[in-house]
Amino acid sequence: MIKAEIFRNKDFVIYGFRVTGHAGYEEDGEDIVCSAVSILVINTINCIEKFTKEKFSCDSDEENVGYIAFYLTDIEHGAKNHDVELLLESMLYGLNNIEKGYGKYIKVFDKGGGVVC
Repeated sequence: MIKAEIFRNKDFVIYGFRVTGHAGYEEDGEDIVCSAVSILVINTINCIEKFTKEKFSCDSDEENVGYIAFYLTDIEHGAKNHDVELLLESMLYGLNNIEKGYGKYIKVFDKGGGVVC
């Protein structure tokens, strides 16, 4: 199962996320749930890097555990511009929609209201 955790600051602004696990919907290379989640997450990170000046850290280990973590540098304030906030909220919207259709294979946890690391 894929576990997607969304982290928000005290103002409920997303400052990071962590996605772990594999869906197990199909065999490796054929798993549409893993593919959809990967595309959403990687595209969001790539767009933040290409189209904004927001500073962030990113760590991944796709081979062993299906792990990717993304954190904005300024955790206390979250996204410093509307574009980054919109990209992160759009990613979350997509993850929630995947969960609605494939809840047996993905769970999304939106952790708001405080710094969680």
